[in-house]
Amino acid sequence: MPGVMIVENSNKPLWLVKKLLSSINYEVTFETDNGFEAVEKYPIIQPDLVISDLTLSKSDGLNVLKEIKKNHPDSIVIIVSSLQDRKFDECQTSGASACFSTPISMKKFVTLISGINATSKKDSKVAPVLVDE
Repeated sequence: MPGVMIVENSNKPLWLVKKLLSSINYEVTFETDNGFEAVEKYPIIQPDLVISDLTLSKSDGLNVLKEIKKNHPDSIVIIVSSLQDRKFDECQTSGASACFSTPISMKKFVTLISGINATSKKDSKVAPVLVDE
């Protein structure tokens, strides 16, 4: 079962993401709202996937992405924002596997995660995806 690190500072999206991941046989192996903690724990936990909000306590999702990618270039990191964020371009340039604005339909979320996982198993280069509801 693939393991997921979730970096999110709001309980409602966190609950929904966990439920959706569970429905497609992903296990949340670590969750935090602290960007520095996510970067620190990444090499220990070695998740198959990281889902990070852009707005966090202690750092932000863009810094989490950059730090994880710097030391683990093959990592799969998805960036989420409740705002249609102008930082999405920078996130994609920095190596995000996908960026999406919330709310996103459950079906699109599941399709996105499944597609990224399937692509990553075939090829170490995952094309970035931008989902805009």
